[in-house]
Amino acid sequence: MAQSFTFIDSAGNQAQYSVSEKDYRNEFSWSTDHGDHGVALTFETAQYQARTILKDRMAANRRSDEAQMTARYSSHWRPR
Repeated sequence: MAQSFTFIDSAGNQAQYSVSEKDYRNEFSWSTDHGDHGVALTFETAQYQARTILKDRMAANRRSDEAQMTARYSSHWRPR
């Protein structure tokens, strides 16, 4: 059994992650809709790890998008 959550970043982007119940090794598995996954000894730690991965990935995507937009806009305003 797993619990699913939606993470929403400061820009309003959404991503999903889930945390499974404790398994036979007494670990909680987590995964994201971006394909990341891992295990933790507590449910709270599993949630924290999944959210941290999503925050980092989504922030990197925003920076990449912003860099592309800046490059497009600045090319229109270059002096000739």
